[in-house]
Amino acid sequence: MLRANLIAPTRVVLEEAPEPTPGPGEVRLRIETCGVCGSDIHAYYGEHPFIDLPVQPGHEFVGEIDALGPGVAGWSVGQRVTAEPSLVCGECAQCRAGRYNICERLRVIGCQSDGALAEYLVVPAAKLVEIPDGMTNEQGAMIEPLAVGVHAMRLAALTPATRLLILGAGTIGLTALLAARAQGVTDITITDTVPAKLDLARELGAKHAVNVGATDLADFCRATFGAERAFDVAAECVGVEATVRDAINTLKKGGALVIVGVFGHEVKVNLGLVQDRELRLIGSLMYTMDDFLTARNLIASGRAPVTKLITGRYPLGQIGAAMQFIDQQRAHNIKTMIHIRPQ
Repeated sequence: MLRANLIAPTRVVLEEAPEPTPGPGEVRLRIETCGVCGSDIHAYYGEHPFIDLPVQPGHEFVGEIDALGPGVAGWSVGQRVTAEPSLVCGECAQCRAGRYNICERLRVIGCQSDGALAEYLVVPAAKLVEIPDGMTNEQGAMIEPLAVGVHAMRLAALTPATRLLILGAGTIGLTALLAARAQGVTDITITDTVPAKLDLARELGAKHAVNVGATDLADFCRATFGAERAFDVAAECVGVEATVRDAINTLKKGGALVIVGVFGHEVKVNLGLVQDRELRLIGSLMYTMDDFLTARNLIASGRAPVTKLITGRYPLGQIGAAMQFIDQQRAHNIKTMIHIRPQ
């Protein structure tokens, strides 16, 4: 089979590899479509703190079941599925408490094990999620990133009255926007420095879209809300110090900051303000199956128009060109899809 292999920073190759064989409780998928995640880009630059190279990337995918391993029941060859990509021990305290997304021995398909930028992939049958009729492969591949936004907004404990700030209008910021809108939140401000991303955020339901390259966020808050500290909840979806600082400076006392972005480096945080204003600092990692199913259902119902986020499409044979496109369009790229099979 053909697979993409990220062998060193900025070096991805297409290579031949043996077709994997499903073991007990596993299925083999014939991959159709796979999205390129922001985590894949961090790994591509050698900047992801938890991904070591070489790695076969890809954890946002749709495929057909191609073969069943021993003991698999309830699934059939030919079914179209995606899979929750977290591989967990099931034994640690977090797993036993149902918080397996922070398993002590967590591995992620495409990050610490072989991923879906390949013609075939073996996954645990317990992780499968069926793709409903009428949902496209690209929509199915967007279930995983939308689940990230769903999980983060669930941790934020939003209500329809929440005034929400989302920092970053990339894939995760926009999926957080869609998830918040689905929870009935309407007073949403989103920030970025790329006008096209901000225009899309408005189209998807943001009430305010602020170009922080041209406008100071605190000044915007004073002009719009009458106070510098205006937000009940902030979701950091970029992974840089400046957005953390903007969030802390514009949260109301008693507010919450949800960290969703991946940070490649340590950042300075003004904990004096966190303490004095009794802010809550919440980390958000991945999702659980409930979040995954919620994301699927939001897409299937039309409430989350995720195909609007797709900015590039490439066949697997052009994976190098796809990564170059993302490299050259880092500011404007939102989601690039890799089609493993001809469409």
